[in-house]
Amino acid sequence: MAVVARHPLSVLRRFLPLATAVVAVLVDLMPLPSAAPLAVAPLTTLCVLFFWSVYQPKLLGPPSIFGVCLFLDAAAGLPLGLTALAALLARALLGGRHVLLQAYGFPVLWGCFMLAAAAVLSLRWALACLSWWHLFAFEPILVEILLTVAAYPLISWLLGGMQPWLRGRRHASGS
Repeated sequence: MAVVARHPLSVLRRFLPLATAVVAVLVDLMPLPSAAPLAVAPLTTLCVLFFWSVYQPKLLGPPSIFGVCLFLDAAAGLPLGLTALAALLARALLGGRHVLLQAYGFPVLWGCFMLAAAAVLSLRWALACLSWWHLFAFEPILVEILLTVAAYPLISWLLGGMQPWLRGRRHASGS
């Protein structure tokens, strides 16, 4: 039986999408440095999960998304599975369309993200209302959707800068 040794950098590259998702969760959990620490903020985790679901869906599959979102729910004191269910439904709706989205370019991709963010955060709100048997105000969710959509271009740009490193160096063929 042959044992295939992997280069340590290739192993690190494989976990880059998961690591960036965990960093996004930590960013989402940080208190805002303001007089209103409970103010609405963008859900950067959703931006990261959407980006990798489009550009590297094999490296951040449903089990990883579930784990990251479960960690977010637990750390934020939300009902377990609340964010995970919403994010996995969005991922299922994306299906195999990630290649198509890449081909259309950023404006179409951002438009699709707007729809996904609205769907995920609205579903998350509805599930929270059901979980706690309380009708929460929807206005903060609208602000969260707008902030999340506004944050996506910057997060996408930052993660896009990691793409060449993720693929590894390409060596010129013979000379």
